[in-house]
Amino acid sequence: MNVDMNAMKAEIGGAFVLSWMVFGMGLGTLEGAVALAVVWMAFSGAHVLPVVTWSHMMTGDMGDTEGNWMANGMRLVAQAVGAMLGILLATQFGDVGPDWVATDMWLPDIAEKATIWSVIGMIAAGAVWWQVHTRCNSAWASAFGLMVLGGAMTLTGAHNMGASIASAGDGIADTLVNWVCDGLFVGLGALVGAKIDENL
Repeated sequence: MNVDMNAMKAEIGGAFVLSWMVFGMGLGTLEGAVALAVVWMAFSGAHVLPVVTWSHMMTGDMGDTEGNWMANGMRLVAQAVGAMLGILLATQFGDVGPDWVATDMWLPDIAEKATIWSVIGMIAAGAVWWQVHTRCNSAWASAFGLMVLGGAMTLTGAHNMGASIASAGDGIADTLVNWVCDGLFVGLGALVGAKIDENL
């Protein structure tokens, strides 16, 4: 497998900056959206957020194991590493502290009405945001789109994964499942949005 080292460095750098500085602002704020747009421009070509990588995976060639699944899987790992480094710097390589608590795995609650609607919301937000991201071809439009739709998506996947790793694997099983499922459902939404667009 050929690993694009420039892409990996960009993912690590972008996720590092987000976890170190930007997530404190909140991506649902104007300041957070501006900071995210700047990160996307500074680390050109980096996805930075797992939901972006999952959207690329789900709308890419599903049969391409090496070029799509493995390459994007490596981006997800690089994002977690970058986030972990950002968290370690922010905590001066100390305890992650009480600001981060591993969230429980939400997948077992999938049959509950509120969880079903949350998943439907993730899919819908992924469908709409992916259209903004791919049609506008602008870091600003993508970032402001996430600011508007981010309430329906979990944008802190790499940050949570990095925090779990930085805290010696605290809650790693639940965090891992959430990290995958949160991105997967947004990516599924991106695929649905792309298919709807193709057929209109």
